Amino acid sequence: MKLLISLIFIILASSTYRCGKGEETIDCNTATAQMEGLWNGKLLYSGPEGRVSSATGEEIPTAVGVTHNFTLEVTSINECIFNGKITYGNISNNTVYEISGNIDKYGWVTFTEQEFITDGKIFTDCGDPNVINNGSICNYWPTGRWRVGGIFSKGRFTNDPLLEWEGEFRLPTSGYSIFTGNSFSQVAEITGNYEITKQ
Repeated sequence: MKLLISLIFIILASSTYRCGKGEETIDCNTATAQMEGLWNGKLLYSGPEGRVSSATGEEIPTAVGVTHNFTLEVTSINECIFNGKITYGNISNNTVYEISGNIDKYGWVTFTEQEFITDGKIFTDCGDPNVINNGSICNYWPTGRWRVGGIFSKGRFTNDPLLEWEGEFRLPTSGYSIFTGNSFSQVAEITGNYEITKQ
């Protein structure tokens, strides 16, 4: 009898744990509808670190600790999917990306900088095609940041007490190799953390 009671307790305890805060579900249609409009955002970069190119002697700045403010405007929604634009202002030469994203049933938000609406030309006009390897400097921070493909993920939408969320950022195409010393080393992709609050 004691064994049966212990077994029932374990089953109940584990089911209660699975239904805890970490597994609560939301109506993603309702949450996505609340996203329409303007949001203020801040992106704090965590990498890559700065270094010196032994090929050119050029010091490559660090991204660590740099902050970019942005405005996110969600202009259309369709069930759990949203679309809009993200604007970075003067720091990016007024670059604006078209974004597309979604919220899942647990409230996790992911969106991506899909393509340029306004290309500030910092990355796309970098480099001289007549100079060998000159284009590689376009990968250096901060120039390499202003390309398409940034992913905002691992953010959990909340409306209690404010409409806001925070998560992680990465730019998958931004890693590159650089000659340091007697060999090439890999520079990690651009990463960071972000926070967004409804205006």
